[in-house]
Amino acid sequence: MSRAARGELRGGVGASALAVMLGALRALTALLALTTLTALTALTVGCTGEPALSGLEEPFRVPAGTFREGDLPGSPPVAAGEATTSPRVTVVESVNNVLRPGQVGKSLHGRTTTDAVAVALRFADLGTGHWVVPVGGPDPQAGGELTWTLALDVAHDAPPGLHPLRVAALDEAGNAGTQAEITTCVTGVVPDNLNACDPTIAPPRAVLSLAWTNDADLDLVLVTPSGKIVSPKQPTTAPPGENGTSPDLATDGVFDLDANAGCVRASTTRENIVWQGPPEHGPYLVYVNLHAACGEPAATFTVSLHLPTAREGGGEVLAEALHVPGQVLALHANGGAEIGLYVTAFAFQ
Repeated sequence: MSRAARGELRGGVGASALAVMLGALRALTALLALTTLTALTALTVGCTGEPALSGLEEPFRVPAGTFREGDLPGSPPVAAGEATTSPRVTVVESVNNVLRPGQVGKSLHGRTTTDAVAVALRFADLGTGHWVVPVGGPDPQAGGELTWTLALDVAHDAPPGLHPLRVAALDEAGNAGTQAEITTCVTGVVPDNLNACDPTIAPPRAVLSLAWTNDADLDLVLVTPSGKIVSPKQPTTAPPGENGTSPDLATDGVFDLDANAGCVRASTTRENIVWQGPPEHGPYLVYVNLHAACGEPAATFTVSLHLPTAREGGGEVLAEALHVPGQVLALHANGGAEIGLYVTAFAFQ
């Protein structure tokens, strides 16, 4: 190999190593910045005796992030083409912008300018503070912009509707430039076809819902006017032999989830039967069966029926028409061998 070639090889390796070192240095700087913020928060708590600001009451939480009270740093978002200031978030990406109450691990990611060490985010119209997470390494395919990724958990009581989510990039001093924004849709607690975010979309004709809050494996069981027993094992109201496992969405109700099946905790302990079209007329009997206690001594539950009602301003919205609480004990667990505890009855006319 010629001396010139050896020189080029040494230079190439040096440049690559430098890029790696710079990326590692930025990540270390971000980590130190967040550690300092956390330490200051802890010091304040120790001096004042006030509890730590954990963000437990926020509309969403970022388990790997640090919560800080107050407004999001930086200036409000601007229209495309208008001047922005740095540090700033250049990209915000997600598989979709739909958030479900109780959802765990909703992923967001994106990029920032190279002068950022962390990103901060919050709803513009909800909550009392913002979450801070460090940025990652550079993206060589995006001019060295720094990458970031996070997973957020949505509160069970997050208000449904459209909510602007804003993200800001922070430098070492905690300064931020122009904020970025995406519009998110927080769905209703029960399936509503995204009606909470777009009133022009009609909600289902009926939703029967079972909700509880612990690790027990409960099953919603419904006996239809034609005698069909509907449960997670038979997840449609379609009469036997008519449509099999392919229900007619014009009339049949369909299960959406078998929550806590096999004692594996679901992000949302709720089961729904959803009718997109008018249900079969006649009386319905509702049962709740404790399939497995999963180590719980008892499970307290609520059965509710949701029907469309007129929305102020036009259209329809789901409203609760029936609400029945109940409880089952661990000794009632039967592995699905029984229909369960009778709870209530209702009729569609």
